[in-house]
Amino acid sequence: MDIKDEASIINSDENVVSDVEQADLSINGDDSYTIYPNAEVRVEKAQYSIMHLHTLCLKRKELIIDPDFQRHDVWKQRQKSELIESILMGIPIPLMYLFEDKNGKKQVVDGRQRISAILDFLEGKFKLNNLRILKQFNGCCFADLDLKQQGVIEDFQLLFYIIQPPTPERVKYDIFDRVNRGGTPLNKQEMRNALYRGRCTRMLDKLCCSPEFLIATGRSINKERMKDQYVVLRAIAFLMLHRGEFKDIPALQYRGDIDDFLARFMVYVNDNAPEKLIVDYENLFIRCMQISYDLLGENGFRFSGNGIRRPINMPLFEALSYLFSFVPEKIDYTWASRLILDIESVKEEFDDSRYFSGNIDSTTSVSFRFDRMDKIINRIQL
Repeated sequence: MDIKDEASIINSDENVVSDVEQADLSINGDDSYTIYPNAEVRVEKAQYSIMHLHTLCLKRKELIIDPDFQRHDVWKQRQKSELIESILMGIPIPLMYLFEDKNGKKQVVDGRQRISAILDFLEGKFKLNNLRILKQFNGCCFADLDLKQQGVIEDFQLLFYIIQPPTPERVKYDIFDRVNRGGTPLNKQEMRNALYRGRCTRMLDKLCCSPEFLIATGRSINKERMKDQYVVLRAIAFLMLHRGEFKDIPALQYRGDIDDFLARFMVYVNDNAPEKLIVDYENLFIRCMQISYDLLGENGFRFSGNGIRRPINMPLFEALSYLFSFVPEKIDYTWASRLILDIESVKEEFDDSRYFSGNIDSTTSVSFRFDRMDKIINRIQL
């Protein structure tokens, strides 16, 4: 049965746990490569009135707030009301962090919920409730306040630290990690999603929702906390790298630090990659998923478990996606049978290999699995 025919009838297997749960956040890469030995970090302190903040966000569009970023951690109305009450009382609000790009656009790193609550109140999107001190304002929206109280809010000063160019991407990533350690810690993919919104995150959204990806993985990679996006991001980045798209781009060579590599890759896709390249690789990735399912079913990216269904293996997913990218549109049955035998053989080899346990992101481990795929490609002349 063709993959598109099965897309509507295969249900999610929520009992299967993806290997990405263990791989994300635990692998630091090869420490022999120093990302920023003499990095210049520029941080400016700024103070904006709430009225100026409103202008920056909603009129000039110079300060970007991503409402989808914290969709699993949205403030309730009571929290928003307490913030506005604090502002009316003149209580200082903890400072917030912004990133500024080379074009002067700013992005919120820490303080999204506070800024969103303030803007929502100014726009009349909620009324104050459950105030414990300024009870007279319960039930009021911004327009209901008298001019004096509106002025108190509009003139209230907010403090910011603005991280500016030429601060390197990896330094920005580490700063983001440090300022977001309070409450529920963000995992690395959630941080990437916040830092590098744009064409790359839209591409990941599209590919993770594609029926081809869902079917080829048996719908077993949990979307919770963006585990699926982490798997796809790695696969696409390594796919472009090993197919030679970055041979003339020194900054996009892989040196053993997966976080730095993925950060640079996302910046490249957002700012510099030709649109045709993005579209071509979206289509290529989807075709790789189609080929995987057609040849191997929904267990293609899993090692054999002797009767036990093992999780999707992330390094195997990356390696086979690369291999399938060389498979022609029309597959001869005899030729396909040889390819399947080669794949099953190399999966057994990988399962027993030390390169698929421990530090899977070292340059040695990455080279090993992709070199092994190149041998198959050359042997059967893909």
